[in-house]
This record gives sequence, structure tokens and C-alpha cells, in this order.
Amino acid sequence: MTVKMQKPRWAWILGLAAALLAAPVAADEDGPVSLASQQRMLAQRVVKAYSQIGLNVLPTAAMNQLTNALAGFDANLGVLDRKADDANTQKALSELALAWQPLKSGAMEPVSRDKALQLSRQTDEVDLAAKRLLQHLQDRADSPGSRLVTMAGRQSALCQRIAKAYMLVSWGVESATVREELDAAVNEFSGGLERLRTQRENTEEIRRELDEMALQWEWLQTAIAAEGASSYRLIVAEATESILVSSERVTRMYEQSSQ
Repeated sequence: MTVKMQKPRWAWILGLAAALLAAPVAADEDGPVSLASQQRMLAQRVVKAYSQIGLNVLPTAAMNQLTNALAGFDANLGVLDRKADDANTQKALSELALAWQPLKSGAMEPVSRDKALQLSRQTDEVDLAAKRLLQHLQDRADSPGSRLVTMAGRQSALCQRIAKAYMLVSWGVESATVREELDAAVNEFSGGLERLRTQRENTEEIRRELDEMALQWEWLQTAIAAEGASSYRLIVAEATESILVSSERVTRMYEQSSQ
């Protein structure tokens, strides 16, 4: 089922392309491990925002998220390429860029439910390639700090995966795979949050941020348990944004403390 758009296809694509040119770019000060971790989050965020537009859930904010995620992924690839200093990293980056192109192109097409499901499936290839790059970079770093950065960054990706899967289910995408993905992401996020809260490296500031994340997580779990009520879409959208902000703050704090 295609969502009716007021603009023809060419106008939609031109408008999105113009927004991409104006979107912010990645910060060079982010380390390679953090940037690779962000790619896993951004791929999920693309489909999450695309689905929100289709559902008319905070559509203006979702359009901004979509354009920023598309631009951010490309910018991160550029920064990672400039920082790559070995053949294996370059190979992993090339594989990630190759997996990314179909997802990027599809996300720039007018919104439809069928396309959203297709994009969701394409995130699997992007996520796998980003995971391989991340593992390689983490092994090279070989430090407790990089491990914590990866753990915190994983929460960012998971909260966007949860929101994406929830929006797809709410949109009527009847796929057992999507429901299984939602359940698996919820379980993984819950376990990851508990592991982060027990890290001895946590400062008081990090503990406060994780406590805030835990409160938002409670709200999110309530909304997910009430699946099917359209009014909970807004709670899912807003709670996952708050969780994303907290997880990115924790990631930055871990990265700063390891330098």
C-alpha cells in the first residue's frame, strides 16, 4: 500500500536531496570505534524515520531525522575512510559502503509500506557489514574504553531498531520476522542496560545518565506492551529519542574517559 503524497515522485526526491545537502556532517573528533558504532544506529534510524513518515507520527521531525541519518551515514564513511590506515579497515569500509547504497537509494523514494519492509530487510546487510568493521576496529584498539564505547553505542542502535520494528508492526506489516526482531531487540537492550549500570568505570555523571535511560526504558516497555493502540506510537517515538540522546551521551563520556 502506497502512502498518498501531495507531491509527485520527482518533487519528493528533489526535496529530500536538497535537505541532504543542508544536513549536518559528522564530527572528526569522534573516534573510529564510535563512528563505526554510529553506523549501526543510523541504518536502523533511516527505516524508523521512513516508517514514522508513513504513519504520520511527528512527520516533520521524522523527515529531519531521515535526512540527517542519510547524511550522517555518508559523512561517517568519509571520516572513517580518512582515518583508515590499513588494508583490512579499507576492505571492511568498502563492504559497508556497498551494503549501504541500496538502503540509501530506497529511503529516498516516496514512502510506502512495502518499501519500508524492504528497507528493513536491507538494514540486515548494512548492520552485518558495520558490525564486522566495528569488531575489527575494536580489536585494533584493544582497550577497555573501546569495549565500553561499543557497549553504549549498541544501546543507541537497539533503541532505533526497537522503534523501527514497532512502527512497522503498528503500520500493519504482518511479518513474523519483524515481530521476532522487536522481541529480540527488547531483550538485548534490557540486558545491555543492566550490564552498563554495573561497570566499575562508571562515573557519577555516567550513572545519572544511565538512571535517566532506565526511566525512559520503563516508559518504552509500557508502550510496547500496549502494542496496537495508535496513541502509543507517539510514546515510542519520543521515548526512543530520549534513550538515544542518553546513550549517545554515555558513549561520548566513555570515549572521553578512555583518551
